[in-house]
Amino acid sequence: MNHVLQLLLPTLLPTLTTEFQLSHYTAGLLVACFVLPYSILQIPFGYICDRKGRKNIMVLGLILYAAATFACGLAQNVIQLGLAQFLAGIGGASYHPVGIPIISLVVSKQKRGQAMGLHQTGGAIGSFVVPVAAAYIGVVLGWRYSFIILSLFGMITIFLWQRIDKLRFGDQEKREHTNPNKMLFKSATAKFLLLLFLFGLLHVLPFRGLTPFLTTYATEKYGLRLESAAQLLSWLQIMGIFGSPIFGKLSDIVGRKRMLAILILCQSLVMYLVTCTSFEILAVLLGAMGLLAYGCLAVTDTWVTEMSVASIIGTSVGVAVTASFFIGAIITPMIGFLADQISFDFAFRILSVATLLGLPILRSVKCEKKEAIATMT
Repeated sequence: MNHVLQLLLPTLLPTLTTEFQLSHYTAGLLVACFVLPYSILQIPFGYICDRKGRKNIMVLGLILYAAATFACGLAQNVIQLGLAQFLAGIGGASYHPVGIPIISLVVSKQKRGQAMGLHQTGGAIGSFVVPVAAAYIGVVLGWRYSFIILSLFGMITIFLWQRIDKLRFGDQEKREHTNPNKMLFKSATAKFLLLLFLFGLLHVLPFRGLTPFLTTYATEKYGLRLESAAQLLSWLQIMGIFGSPIFGKLSDIVGRKRMLAILILCQSLVMYLVTCTSFEILAVLLGAMGLLAYGCLAVTDTWVTEMSVASIIGTSVGVAVTASFFIGAIITPMIGFLADQISFDFAFRILSVATLLGLPILRSVKCEKKEAIATMT
C-alpha cells in the first residue's frame, strides 16, 4: 500500500498536466511536493523510532498518508494538490525507518537478504497494480476517483499493522542496544552516515528519474494512450516482484557489496539503452530496469541494517532512504526542465552516467558495527 499511494501521482501525471496546463518543469515540481518531505523526514522518523519505539509512529504515519491521498481527489487546483501531496509525503516517511529495522531484527543473517527481497516484492506488487488500476479508474470515473478509491484501501494497512506484536522484536533490540546518542555523535558514525547518504543518492538514480516521467515519456515519444503508457509503468514495477527476492538471495551467497556493484553497473547500461532503442525493445529494457532497481533496493536495505548497530539502525535506514528519495525530488524538476529545453533522452543519458559515481562511494563505506565493537573492546 505504501507503493500504491506513492505512485498515484506519477501514473496520472499526463492527465493532470493537461487539465491544469502544466509545463514539464511544473509537473516535476508537483512530484517533488511529495518526494521532498517523504525523503527528508525519513531521518527524523528513524531517530525518533530508535528512542521511542516503532509501532505507534507507524500507525499515525499511515493515517496521515491515507487521509492526505484522499484529499488529493478533492483538490480544485494545482496548489491544493501540491499541499495534499506534501502532507502525504510526511505520513509516508514514517514507513521505512520502522519496517526495515524490524525485518532485520527478527530474521537471521543467513536469510536476511531473501527476507528483504520478499519485503520489496510487496512493494513491487503494489507498484504494478497502481498504474493499471489508477489509469482505468481515471479513464472511467475521472482522476479524482483514482486518489479517493485507492486511498481507502490504504486504511486497511492501519488495521493490519495494529496486529503486529511489538514484544516479538523488542528482545532482539535489547541484545545489541547501546546508548544511541553516544553512538550517533561519534566521528566514525558521522562518516558512516555521510557515505550512506551519498551512496543512497546514486544507487537507484536511473529508476528514480525514469519512474515519474515514464507515462509522459511514452505518450510523447511513442504516441501511446495513457492506458498503454501506464501498462509500461506497471511492467517496470511488476518485474520487481522477481528481482527483489532473486538478488536478495544472491547477495546472501556472493556478498552485499559485490552484488550492489553489479546492479549499479547494469542499471547504468540499461538506462542508456532505453534512450536509443525501438519501441519493441523498450518493454524488455524496462523489465530489466525493474529487476535491477528492486534488487538493488532490497540488497541495500539488507546491507545498511547489517552495517549498523541496533541502537541507531532506524537512523541509518532513514539516512539511506532519505537520500534515495531526496535525489528524486531534486532531479525531477531538472529532468522536466531538460525535457522542455532539449529532450527526455538527453536527461536520461545524464542519469545513466551519474549513477556510476556510486561505485567508489560503495567501496569507501566501512562497517559501523565493527567500528563500534572495536571501540568497546
